[in-house]
Amino acid sequence: MHEAIGMITTAGTEKNPGAGINSWGVTVMITKLKALTVASLLLLLAVCTATIAGPNATVRGEATYRERLAVPPGAQLEVVLLDVSRAGAPAQVIGSVTLSDIGQPPYRFEIPYLTEHIVASHRYSVRATLTHQEQLLFTTDQTYPVITAGNPTEVQLLLRRVGARGPASAPGADRDDHGCMRSAGYSWCAREAKCVRPWELAKEKGFASSEEAFRAFCAGTR
Repeated sequence: MHEAIGMITTAGTEKNPGAGINSWGVTVMITKLKALTVASLLLLLAVCTATIAGPNATVRGEATYRERLAVPPGAQLEVVLLDVSRAGAPAQVIGSVTLSDIGQPPYRFEIPYLTEHIVASHRYSVRATLTHQEQLLFTTDQTYPVITAGNPTEVQLLLRRVGARGPASAPGADRDDHGCMRSAGYSWCAREAKCVRPWELAKEKGFASSEEAFRAFCAGTR
């Protein structure tokens, strides 16, 4: 019986001597295809992750004011991270956060931003405005540098009441020739014939939030 089985096995091998080699080759091919599939999936995952990546850093802090006043219900605080590298030009918005129905101070905030938007040689600062029904109530009136040049990523902001005269400020010192309040981020736009905040106008009109785009729009060349 055993001899018969051995004869059959030998005969099968002699009839198809390449069967073992072919089987090994198929196994190798399947293994390579599996490895290629896994590599492709990992690459696709990496691309998708890069595509949907959001802000990966924050500037945080606290904003308050000294006046013994209660803000009305529904007031909101907007805190903006700006690139202020170019003197005399509208600042470029890097990130912002708006806190709604804020109640009474102090106000904690976090501004998300992308680190790849930060240039080591540029200057960045944080600005805040407190409004109620689009009326400006409080604003920062000094520069709060952050991120580069050894500056921190956490700041304490002091808001000043709009219309209140500071001890070292001359009347109208905070406004330009058109009456636009620079400390609150306003610049004159001839096309709109009013003071606007460049990043808000960019969002409303659909152009890029940059100095060049703002100037082109307000000059009517865009």
